[in-house]
Amino acid sequence: MSASDVRTSAGSKLLVCAALPAAYTIAAFQALPWVEVAEITDLGEFGREYNQVTHSPLSSRRIVKRKGSFNEGSMTVPMARAASDEGQGLMSAASLSDDSYSYCIELQDGSRFYFSAQCMSYKTNVGGVDSITARTAQLEVDNAILEAAAISFALSYSADAAEGSIVGQAQQAVVRGGAGKPVFAQAKAGFEFVKWSDDVADNPRSDTDVQAVITVVAEFKAA
Repeated sequence: MSASDVRTSAGSKLLVCAALPAAYTIAAFQALPWVEVAEITDLGEFGREYNQVTHSPLSSRRIVKRKGSFNEGSMTVPMARAASDEGQGLMSAASLSDDSYSYCIELQDGSRFYFSAQCMSYKTNVGGVDSITARTAQLEVDNAILEAAAISFALSYSADAAEGSIVGQAQQAVVRGGAGKPVFAQAKAGFEFVKWSDDVADNPRSDTDVQAVITVVAEFKAA
């Protein structure tokens, strides 16, 4: 048994969208315009729970247990108050609305959980002199929680061998929202670097918050 997939919760995020997906599918959730909720301190636990139904037959005396109705669960989400944060603004709006909002929990490895929920409350906690002013949202999940595997994107950096080369890892795979390793476009004698084919002039270059495939060529000119 390998523990290579075991990770901490560091880097996990809560995302919110005021709209519901066109269809209750992973693909439709992925297409929504998500906004991260800032300063989340704990995402707790979530998941479906069944009510227990029992039967007590006289003959056997053993209680028979079965699953009855189920609840998709609830979440208590504490966060430090960030008055100007767009995501926290959406949480406030959700608490005042009768409509369900869409939510996404993204883990450190890029895996995501999608669901809709009612925001039942959004309270402010001032606390004492040594406290961070905080807020707590109470979410009641009202549909199935859909788990989506991490999505990764290919990063490809190349150069015309007659003019220069790539120093660093030219072919990379990065999970959505992750960062690539830095690469450097090394010009040959008689040439100098101008820019990358997507008009980025950074050299060395490090792509961050990757949300799509990146394929670029280093462009040089005669020195």
